[in-house]
Amino acid sequence: MVVKYLDPWKDDLYGKLRGDKTDAYLKITFDEAQVHKTDDAYILAAFVTAYQGVVRNFKPENPLTPGLCAVPIYGQEYEIRQKDKDGNWTGVKYQPSKFEKALYENIQTHESLWIPEGQGIKGEITFMPDGMCANMDAPTLDGLVAANSQTNPVPLTGKLPAFTPPSGNAQRKSSGKSYGLSPDERIIFIKKQLCNDLASSGFTTENSLPLLIQQMINEHPMDNDLLTIYFDTITACAR
Repeated sequence: MVVKYLDPWKDDLYGKLRGDKTDAYLKITFDEAQVHKTDDAYILAAFVTAYQGVVRNFKPENPLTPGLCAVPIYGQEYEIRQKDKDGNWTGVKYQPSKFEKALYENIQTHESLWIPEGQGIKGEITFMPDGMCANMDAPTLDGLVAANSQTNPVPLTGKLPAFTPPSGNAQRKSSGKSYGLSPDERIIFIKKQLCNDLASSGFTTENSLPLLIQQMINEHPMDNDLLTIYFDTITACAR
């Protein structure tokens, strides 16, 4: 599975990284971040300035730009919701990569360095695939983690909005599905997504839904298959 970037959704200002890191090489560089602990992971809520080995979930042909992103670092089995062959959403279990689990344990052991009181951190983390770590003993793997997770404390500038780690009953799962929304909230969700994805500026949720849909069609007059997939995806998310 390729590690993908999911755009911010609803009132959550942070994008998300989703995917199995066991066979992925990826690197993130950030100039300010805070680490948050959950039941099965640490989450790096960061202003990321550069990505390597990550693609957009929607419009993967577009480059990633600097911005807010939440990066999970798992220490045990976790679940990613995705569609099965019949198009139904289901939870698929994954194990953290060897490097990822060792990084989790490094953070756990050195929490005062990763979570400095009253400060943030800056630096870069390069996640290595299992193929590079398979035959490493624990000391060698620890050294690899230390060499590829360089961070330093920095003052908090206010660049990072408040971040709430996901809970077991959070509305937003990895699939982005809008659980528990009223009909009006679903319309707003669709409008927001259309406004984010339109190439033209100046459109807002105050515009009518038919106008936003027509504008999307106008911008992609020759892409009927793409539009069908796009609107099917939005419909599925809003159900």
